[in-house]
This record gives sequence, C-alpha cells and structure tokens, in this order.
Amino acid sequence: MTDLQQLVRQARADGIEALLGGVVVRDGSGRVLTVRRKADDYFGGLWEIPGGSLEPDEDPLVGAARELAEETGLTGLDLVYLHAADFTGRAGVRARQFAFTAAVPDGTPVALTEHDAHRWAPLDDLPAVSAHHAEFLARLGGPGPVGRRGRSELD
Repeated sequence: MTDLQQLVRQARADGIEALLGGVVVRDGSGRVLTVRRKADDYFGGLWEIPGGSLEPDEDPLVGAARELAEETGLTGLDLVYLHAADFTGRAGVRARQFAFTAAVPDGTPVALTEHDAHRWAPLDDLPAVSAHHAEFLARLGGPGPVGRRGRSELD
C-alpha cells in the first residue's frame, strides 16, 4: 500500500512548491473522462483530467476527491492511487500532481462547474492533454493501479 503522506513529505523534500490531486475516471466501456478548460482560463482550451490544488495539509486522496466533486459533481467513488507527476506551473512554480483512478457506470452524468466541455474518450482516441496528464493516461495501459484505496470525507 502506498503511504500518501510519505509521498507528500518526499515532494516537499524535492523542493516541490505546489501539490495537486487529480482523478482519471473511467466508465464501464473503458473510456476516460476529460474536461476542457474555459477559453479565458490559464491554458484555456486544453483538455485535462479533473483535478486541482490541494488545500494546505490536505491528504492527496481527500483533495483529489474534493476537486473531482467540485469540477464534475462525481462523489462517493473508490479512488485508487495511480501515479505522481511533476510539472512547472504558473510563474515557474514547481508542482507535483497525485493522480488516482475511479470507475463509474456508462451514462453517469457529469455536472461541470469550472470547464466548458467534457468528453468520454477511448484510450486510443484521447484529446491532446498536458505532458503530465499524458503520463497518467499512459499508466492505464500497464498492469493496473496499485496503492491506497479509500473513500473521501465527501461521501
């Protein structure tokens, strides 16, 4: 089992300034939920997985579930740790995003609040995403996620 707090401590030791959580949601057909940033947003028009910044001292699992709920309305999902990836954000801030996976049935409704579109895409027909999100999605073709499972405090 992956110790998420150890991963957070390692990120801080690595000089990471910002921590984020995200969720790769797959439906019963194996398609991945992607959401598109509004045109007037930072990286406007870019497709991504749901996610965002963790609150100070927030557990990555809890933060990822919170961001998923805020951005898509999806709650009560079992999240499984997938991978962490680094990137450089606004103004050169070094960031690390912790990604989790979750599954929903086909036809699950999505209620967007921060994005202007969503798409359920098969792995072989995904829209262009940032390099660190592409890294998460590439992991889906491997042996499968391992690590901490759990429900968030939002359940």
